[in-house]
Amino acid sequence: MNAVAHIYDGGPPPRSDGRHARNTWLGLGIHSAASWWWALWYEALVRKGGLAGGTLVAVAAYLVDYHVAHRRLRPGFEQILSPACLVAVYGALAAGFAAGDRLNRRLDDHQVEDRHEGEERRPAERHPSGVIAPEARR
Repeated sequence: MNAVAHIYDGGPPPRSDGRHARNTWLGLGIHSAASWWWALWYEALVRKGGLAGGTLVAVAAYLVDYHVAHRRLRPGFEQILSPACLVAVYGALAAGFAAGDRLNRRLDDHQVEDRHEGEERRPAERHPSGVIAPEARR
């Protein structure tokens, strides 16, 4: 979390949280902004793509982070984490997109079910006329 604070400060990625947890709060803000940015791309381009769509956006995020962006704008994870941990970081991003998509689909399906159920009902009549009790038919 602290490593991305170097984007704001410059210099090498910090390993500690700094004075009054400044690097942690700064890192949280930068991480949140980047996550929202990639979530907007996911929603715009590959919504309902599940894990495959989430993987596509996570790979795009990795490529931009480490092959397109200027060195100063890189997250700095590579200096602190192993390559396997980097795969886990971007894998968690893909899994988060897939989980959010699955939850949205469940909510959308539920709304469709409710809409159909509501269309089948008719409003109750205040004074029904012509109602004959079964006992009166004998």
